[in-house]
Amino acid sequence: MRIIITENQNFILRRLTRFIEIVEEQIEGYETQDDNPWWCSAFYNPDIFVDVLIERCINIFIEENWDFFHDDTDKGGANMDISVLNKIVEQDYGNYVRNLYVRKCGRNRF
Repeated sequence: MRIIITENQNFILRRLTRFIEIVEEQIEGYETQDDNPWWCSAFYNPDIFVDVLIERCINIFIEENWDFFHDDTDKGGANMDISVLNKIVEQDYGNYVRNLYVRKCGRNRF
């Protein structure tokens, strides 16, 4: 069985791949910092840390893809629900990022 991907689907897949790269770049940036960095005092618990990371990644992604998110033509993505991006980060990286916070900040997870 051969799967045919349309041009629009291919574009979405490339954008999603870029979003995942952004998430991993942000995580790597936090990982390379020394223990007890500035953000340990800025974010009070691992859940807030994950929320901030998700928001930052989505903002970077939207900035890079401004035309896509503001295209109201029939082939644009203006109506894309970005909650799927939240779910991707939470499901694929959430626990890892929470553990990163605990490890770097020396705090309990709960």
